[in-house]
Amino acid sequence: MSTRLLLHERTLPGGGVEKTWLEVERGTLFFHVEGVAKTEVSLAMLDGVMRRYGRPLADDVSVEEPQLQVAGRALSLLRYRPRYDVIARDYLVYAKAGEAPTAELATAITGALAYLLGLRGEASGSVLQG
Repeated sequence: MSTRLLLHERTLPGGGVEKTWLEVERGTLFFHVEGVAKTEVSLAMLDGVMRRYGRPLADDVSVEEPQLQVAGRALSLLRYRPRYDVIARDYLVYAKAGEAPTAELATAITGALAYLLGLRGEASGSVLQG
């Protein structure tokens, strides 16, 4: 079981790459944009975001590792590339004990969490602009 899950990557104007992680430390979930202090994500916030944006995962789709486990919830990434598409898309798959798993584009979840955590526009304009 992992303690961190790569949620999003983006190329900065200078050519560098900024990575955003979900991390679990001592049973607490954190949202971590490289170069910025980690911010705790309450489970109620995560539940709300996934309830709002998540859509049911098809029955025939299985999700492998890596996976984060926190308080009866499992978070993992699913990379999907339709046959007609050139670029694969990453989906955050969220499974809460006793409920059907849901999924949503990882970039959408990153944006929603960054907004709710007040991280848009921090660190000299490098964190989650746009």
